[in-house]
Amino acid sequence: MTLYNTNTDEDLSFVCCPQKQYDRKLLTRFNQFLRDHRTDEAHSMDPALLDLLYAVTVLTRSAGEYKIISGYRAPETNHMLRKASHGVAEHSLHMIGKAIDLRTDDVSSKSLQEAAIALAQGGVGYYRSADFVHLDTGDIRTW
Repeated sequence: MTLYNTNTDEDLSFVCCPQKQYDRKLLTRFNQFLRDHRTDEAHSMDPALLDLLYAVTVLTRSAGEYKIISGYRAPETNHMLRKASHGVAEHSLHMIGKAIDLRTDDVSSKSLQEAAIALAQGGVGYYRSADFVHLDTGDIRTW
């Protein structure tokens, strides 16, 4: 799988091993890769996000090359974004490392959303006008 951070122009490539322990080195790289680009603060991300990305990739038959819009958000970043947009949750799971916003070139965001909903492994948000999908490892819900 290859992730591209649209905010930092960084790539992260790795091999998924669903339902197995990811090594500490990969998780550290994942945390740093998904850091809040506004504050440069990294946070522990839920490793289940890696399994969720892998499952969505398999279900959609994607190449597994994702453009990351947002990963971790520091509370002050979330507050600032919330003031600018009604679509930002006050208690966003981005602030505790359990959410990621993404898109890919080889599968439509709508198809990503449908696959994630079918997996029933957390929250799924579809932002048609901005062309991205929110995936999280919280309660199962959709918007």
